[in-house]
Amino acid sequence: MIKTLQLRQSPRPLRFSSPVLCAALLAWCSSASAQPTPTPAATTEGETVTLSPFVVTTDRDYGYRSANSISATRTNTPIKDVPVNIQVFGQEMYEDLLVNSQVDLERYNASLINGGSDSYSENSIQQQFNAFLFRGFTQNWGLRDGVREYDPVDTQGLSRVEVVKGPVAALYGVSYPGGVLNSVNKTVDYSRNFSSVRLTARSEGGYRATLDSNFSGKIAGGKAGVRFNAANEKTQDEREHSEGSIRFYQISSNWQPAPKTEINLILEHSYRGKPNGLNSYAFQRGDTVNPESGASIPLQILRPNIPWTWNYSNGLNLRSLEVKYYRGSVTQQIGDNLSVTAYVQANSHDQIDGNGWDQSGSSGADSWEVGGRGWYTDSAGVDRIESGYSYRDWTNTVHAYGATGVYKADFTGMKNTFTFGGAAWAENFLSHRSVSSATFSQGFAPGSSTAVPYGPPADLRTDPVGGYGHQSNSNDYYFAALQSGFFDNRLKTNLAVNRTHVKNVAWASGVDNAPVSYDISKTSPMIGAVYSVTKEINLFAVRSSSLFPTSNTNSFGAPLPAVLGKSVEGGVKFETEDGKLSGTVSYYEIKQTGGGQNDPTAINVNTVAYDALTAVGTPAAIAQRNSTWAVRPLGDQVAGAESKSKGYELDVNYQPTHNWAIQLSYANNSNRIASAINTVTVGQANPGSIKQQYSILTKYTFNTGGAKGLSIGTGIASAGKALQGYTADFLTGKLVARYNPSTVNVDAFATYRFKAFGRNQSLQFNVRNLTEQGEFTGWKPTGSKSLATQRYEVPVSRRFELTYGIDL
Repeated sequence: MIKTLQLRQSPRPLRFSSPVLCAALLAWCSSASAQPTPTPAATTEGETVTLSPFVVTTDRDYGYRSANSISATRTNTPIKDVPVNIQVFGQEMYEDLLVNSQVDLERYNASLINGGSDSYSENSIQQQFNAFLFRGFTQNWGLRDGVREYDPVDTQGLSRVEVVKGPVAALYGVSYPGGVLNSVNKTVDYSRNFSSVRLTARSEGGYRATLDSNFSGKIAGGKAGVRFNAANEKTQDEREHSEGSIRFYQISSNWQPAPKTEINLILEHSYRGKPNGLNSYAFQRGDTVNPESGASIPLQILRPNIPWTWNYSNGLNLRSLEVKYYRGSVTQQIGDNLSVTAYVQANSHDQIDGNGWDQSGSSGADSWEVGGRGWYTDSAGVDRIESGYSYRDWTNTVHAYGATGVYKADFTGMKNTFTFGGAAWAENFLSHRSVSSATFSQGFAPGSSTAVPYGPPADLRTDPVGGYGHQSNSNDYYFAALQSGFFDNRLKTNLAVNRTHVKNVAWASGVDNAPVSYDISKTSPMIGAVYSVTKEINLFAVRSSSLFPTSNTNSFGAPLPAVLGKSVEGGVKFETEDGKLSGTVSYYEIKQTGGGQNDPTAINVNTVAYDALTAVGTPAAIAQRNSTWAVRPLGDQVAGAESKSKGYELDVNYQPTHNWAIQLSYANNSNRIASAINTVTVGQANPGSIKQQYSILTKYTFNTGGAKGLSIGTGIASAGKALQGYTADFLTGKLVARYNPSTVNVDAFATYRFKAFGRNQSLQFNVRNLTEQGEFTGWKPTGSKSLATQRYEVPVSRRFELTYGIDL
């Protein structure tokens, strides 16, 4: 029985217009801050201030440098004292770059590759599936305050993003071999009250307005505070029909009824949406003279009168994402040495990848359309676009809870920190997909209209193959870790272990049958040590592992094994006593097993049917067999190959003077398939892989003279050639690697801070893509049958932004 599909409209955006929002926020903040600007609250005599071990301290942070981390050990720990390679994107960094989600920060750490980014737009709906690489391995989600997170998170609600490198199953149960990004929420600041408003205008017509307001005070003998963050953004770029929107608000409230007790609640709602079908250069044709070359030529090359910014999107078929996020936590200190925190969380993600008419073959949600063949030339020689109707959504709801305890004790001069706890996570996932045979054809020319039909066609129906998907996933784990200090704390060891249980129940798409279950338990250890050669130089080494279940099955519905990772890493961490120079140099080797690989000789479900008809042997059975399959079908997914990744990395923060910050990241990675059933793939790297990357971010602030209050800075991200896959050369028969060329992206910014009318204010000017780095598409013909290996570059213009800020 095919399940009936009920179409849903795109999630309704949060309804407040930008001018109204800005006026309301300014009025509210002004009235709320009518009192003189408050100073940081002083500690009253006799009052004991208790710092939670579960909150990162930032008193030693300045510039782009962060001294402590919460992700490496689940507690507030100096980065130089843990045997895990970890780097931090701080709030100052993404405010300078005007980055609105953690996805766009990824280019500033060289171990990360965001292969699916949209160079034209900052409106990321979802990290592109299987296009994000971490140390050479593919992954599709991160963490948010230690809990699994799928989607772009607006930086307006984040205090920092921590990059934890290498497999960390001992800390978080389920993880990828390459590492994980952990986004950390903003919380109430008890030290001061403030309201900060930023208004940004963009050269292509977009804008963004943000508010960060923090209020705290005494209540019922304790302390309480509320922090409100909001963002309202219109996104628009140089492509036609590109207008989208982002809405975000977050309320974080804290209450300390007693000095050793703290209660926190976060409520958040966000929406992102932008049109599908914006990249018309996806319309391509092969080389008609030498089709063996594998060339593909974009529309704009064959029709030079069509600009690269033209597309046939109607602006109505939106890709949208709505997220609701609720989290509550309680932290309690018991005595002088024991602290415990517990949390409960519920969140939902409602994504509609396509709901309307668009041309087949374009980017985003259109890849599954049945109707619509995109660009074609009719019998009269007229260029036309044939559109089809697509609909797809997916929704998941997540419930999670957990607790962590920290016990600190000194035994005969040895410092020990024992961390322990457990967590559980459950997800219900539901997806729908519809198809239609209806099409709509229209001639086109530059500036032509996009008067496609409105509303779904009459024959829109649930796709009988893959039109309905349902999964129930759960993960529970328990962990314990011991950090110990020996020899006057010069040697610090870290021993951790995690027992994880994962269960996945999946119902096959489009049919009613018994669900396929996947159940695995694994113990993941981590052993590491840090040795202080001097006060400024530490040596570290760590051995760790990872576990990530896969919901993929073979053609018989049997689940494939989990992806397992093992890693060894060693290096040097350094931090000068004055904190001006800090960083990490490391070398790592990672091995990944499990998952799936294609065995071209394996028997599949069609092979069984083919053999059954052959065994019957009647003329009717043989005729049915031959009309269905030309040859005996073989090939299926089997247990995965073994892959290896190795490399060395350098991450440095340098503050030569208090007003000059420099951040440098460099990575050299090589990954390959080490063993596989299909031996042709042995030695191949993962698509998207880049051998070398580096990034530099620097800012200089003038503290004296006529330029006092002015900051200038630039960010440079350089990437080597990116592997696109392997294609057989017609002339030699050999598989040839094809690449995107190397890239250099440069952003620049200047900020002038001043005081007027008793308020701190600022003007900030940003230039994005200063080098006008383009995107790549198609493959240029070679003029012969030899394989095409050179790409076309699609121009992407510079973008300019002007931001006014005021602190109230």
